[in-house]
Amino acid sequence: MFLVALVILYRIFVLNIDFGSVLVVATLLAAFSWVLGLILTIEELRKESKSYFIILLAITFIRSFAYEPYQIPSRSMVPGLQVGDFVLVNKHAYGLKFPGTNYLLTKLKKPERNDVAVFVPPHTLCDVSPLQARPDLGALTTQQSQLFLNKFLKLQEDRCTKNGIKYVKRVIGIPGDEVEVKGYEIWINGKKLKQEVISDIDAESLIDGEPLIDGESFLREIIDDKVHVIRTLGRKEFNQHKWTVPEGKYLAIGDNRDNSLDSRDWGYFSEDTLVGKAEYIWLHWRSFSDAPTFTRNQKIN
Repeated sequence: MFLVALVILYRIFVLNIDFGSVLVVATLLAAFSWVLGLILTIEELRKESKSYFIILLAITFIRSFAYEPYQIPSRSMVPGLQVGDFVLVNKHAYGLKFPGTNYLLTKLKKPERNDVAVFVPPHTLCDVSPLQARPDLGALTTQQSQLFLNKFLKLQEDRCTKNGIKYVKRVIGIPGDEVEVKGYEIWINGKKLKQEVISDIDAESLIDGEPLIDGESFLREIIDDKVHVIRTLGRKEFNQHKWTVPEGKYLAIGDNRDNSLDSRDWGYFSEDTLVGKAEYIWLHWRSFSDAPTFTRNQKIN
């Protein structure tokens, strides 16, 4: 049975099957076996199926409606989230969904600015068009729209799957917001976000004491009175973007501003693809050669 479980897990990853759907199917099969054992009066089948059903039901309930663990695979949210961080994602923060689907069981709770949200961006879904990712495409100049189309279609060709890929980013713009980015400075509805440079000594503590590289700096940024830290390398100081966020869409940018694939590249993400809100770091395990630690356990800002 252990070998069978390994094969099933392998196929899940190869076929990019949502694990929530797998848990639901496994729970239903365990329930069916339990009932079958009762009907056929097979005591061993009844006992085994009942124990599996209770365990699977508990896991499915917690994972689908309470919290789900994720591991951070990239540096796009450094320094707040680092490679090897294990985070707990609040699955009911934006409303409860039926496991393995986008079907809402409760009313949608809209994300707020500064939320660190988990979602599926449009370029990772093969059936999403560039116009769905950027409904205001017609309002852009010919050059801007062509640049976006080329980049989006290339990203989609390289990364899209049937179920998409989950990303974690910071929500910068909500429906109705006018957001403008000039280099590393951001204006939301005409108001510039406050940014304060962090000293070199404090900055080194944010990256486990590693020395700063040339051009690297860290800034405290404030959105709606909530403080977080961003990282810059001086590579995108001349980039400019402007958005008016449509209804049902959200603008998301990584805290590692020079090393993040985000709304600047693929447009808006849809509220339909929300997974949850990243709230806590509960473990840090960079690689199998390192020992897991709890030194980074903290609430995510």
